[in-house]
Amino acid sequence: MRLAIFSDVHGNLEALEIFLEALRNDSIDRLFCLGDSVGYGPNPNECLELIRSINNVVVLMGNHEWALLNMAMAQRSMNPVAFKAIEWTRLRLVDANFDYISCLPIGAEYGSICFFHASANSPQQWDYVRPGDRLTVQSCFNSSTQRITCVGHTHRPMLLDINGDLVLPTVLFSDGTSYQEDGKSNLIINPGSIGQPRDHSHLPCYVIYDSDTRSITWRRLTNYDASITAKKICASGLPAELAYYLID
Repeated sequence: MRLAIFSDVHGNLEALEIFLEALRNDSIDRLFCLGDSVGYGPNPNECLELIRSINNVVVLMGNHEWALLNMAMAQRSMNPVAFKAIEWTRLRLVDANFDYISCLPIGAEYGSICFFHASANSPQQWDYVRPGDRLTVQSCFNSSTQRITCVGHTHRPMLLDINGDLVLPTVLFSDGTSYQEDGKSNLIINPGSIGQPRDHSHLPCYVIYDSDTRSITWRRLTNYDASITAKKICASGLPAELAYYLID
């Protein structure tokens, strides 16, 4: 069984379209979207509608969907730029898409894998799972009901062991970076971000997990042009910083 795992689209229609086009040339049995399909980017409705049209996809709630449903609390917890993007998105989100995000689950399971946007421990606290943060990593493992946990939220691809150490000692996940897991060890997988990568690359990133071969492969969308989305952000009335995040 081949699973495509992706996260943090953040209203970036161009990146999402290129991602789905890449999957048409692959043999994918099921897709898992780890949340934050909206926020930051200029096309929240189009992205949600495109994700909703995918066959065999499980879509989770991220902190940006939660923020749209809990504006008062989000204003207190989010940084000002992120919250301005939430306000901008809420004004434009059509009722059908608002109703859709309000019903999204916080987590999911499939085989030996759990899926969340942030840590499995109290997932609506939206804790970041980062390398070296042993306490957060172990609490995430302790709250997970499966051997492998997939999370997004940081916008950075990574593979962690139960101690919070990097299994792959690199921050440069190029297209095709792969790891053969042993079928026994506890792991945390982060697929990176489709819509706003934050790991020294502007190229959208996602994971293909093959349950038959137990291979984990990070893919990069090398034909994505971030300047297109950045120009749309600048023209949309969203904070200009969000355009710089894509190209700086």
